[in-house]
Amino acid sequence: MSRVEWGHCLILDRLVAFPESRNILRLQLWATPFIALQAAVFQMLPVLLRSYFQASEWETVISTSAISITLVLSVVWNELYRRIGSGRYLALLWISAIAPLAGIALCHKAWTSLVFIVIAATGFGGMQPLTGDILRSCYPPASRNRIFSVVQMVTQFTVMVGTYLIGLWLNWRPDSFRWYLPVGTVLVGMGMWLLYCITRRQLFIERQQAKPSERLRTSLRRVYHNMLRVFREDSIFRRHETAFSIYGLGWMICWALLPFLCVDKLKLTYEEVARSTQTVLQLTLLLTMLPTAYLMDQLGPLKTAAYSFAALALYPIGLMWAYDVNSLMIVTILYGVMLSGVNLAWTLGPIFLARDASQAPTYLAIHATMVGIRGLIGQFPAVALYRWTGDLRMPLALAVVLFALGSVIMFRVERDRRKGMAVAPVPEPIPVAPPSA
Repeated sequence: MSRVEWGHCLILDRLVAFPESRNILRLQLWATPFIALQAAVFQMLPVLLRSYFQASEWETVISTSAISITLVLSVVWNELYRRIGSGRYLALLWISAIAPLAGIALCHKAWTSLVFIVIAATGFGGMQPLTGDILRSCYPPASRNRIFSVVQMVTQFTVMVGTYLIGLWLNWRPDSFRWYLPVGTVLVGMGMWLLYCITRRQLFIERQQAKPSERLRTSLRRVYHNMLRVFREDSIFRRHETAFSIYGLGWMICWALLPFLCVDKLKLTYEEVARSTQTVLQLTLLLTMLPTAYLMDQLGPLKTAAYSFAALALYPIGLMWAYDVNSLMIVTILYGVMLSGVNLAWTLGPIFLARDASQAPTYLAIHATMVGIRGLIGQFPAVALYRWTGDLRMPLALAVVLFALGSVIMFRVERDRRKGMAVAPVPEPIPVAPPSA
């Protein structure tokens, strides 16, 4: 055995000791970079649309908001996954969410490219049900957090490298998307095939949950009814989502305006866009993951989110100040440091607030659905304001206010949560019965 192979086995042994789980993890770590190419491709599409296809402001904002808005379909994908076999599910996901990206290679107008982008975005959240099931079924509880962290790090590294290479390729040849998009769909398909191989392993098959007997429409009604009930009866969680939504509107404004800043104001090349935004952002998130996790252990997810929201008010100010690729890179690095706390709090906050462990998926489903809602209402007014004034500073100033307001509300939520814990008994879990007819 070579030293590289020995080191690789040692790392896997530290993550999980059970041999069958270790073999599955090896397959998943091979699949993850291929799957992550989907995100790397999506990061550059708004800039490609604005620069190469000369997309209008409205066409560009549809491309930036497509993924956020279609996250409301995450619940639908989850219910579909529970009903059909993993092989058919992956095939459906590839056809509906991955293959349309190759269709962009045939386009010569912005609006036709946009159609394929929106279709592909609808399946962006479709991978989570399967990967979450693999995590639940194939790894012991004590190892899941470590394995999830390693998979996330591999994903972020792939997005970082992939985005930069796409930028270089587009710099060398602006129409190179006609080659790398079809190739990318094949590579993502290879990653999906590796995931399918995991679902054929005995360990996964033995622990598969039974398929629901109720119809899809009935199941979706029940899920959304339970989400509304939790949202209505848990005031702390409702205010938590209010704070996150106000912060999220500020984030949506900045994300929507980034292509206009890079293409219209700074006149950056594709390589400069990739280097000064996603490449340094993903690298910063990788380097700050462990320190931020330690900080969250000390403060808790709500207070960490509150401090992060307050710090992020500096991000739109930095975007106003950015005047070239290097200044934008500095702003993005600082943004990554401030965003790392939000990244962890985004997932851990709803789980932390769930009254019962069995309700954590419902709380997370509400949280993801709210992203789609604010994606719908956050980006379009920002671009409308930019189009009306011709000045990026006006909507970015609004983002500063929203970040600060979200921070104030989250601090108050944490204060009231602590007060409630001090004076009230442990609350009973909110019942999640099926809706009445």
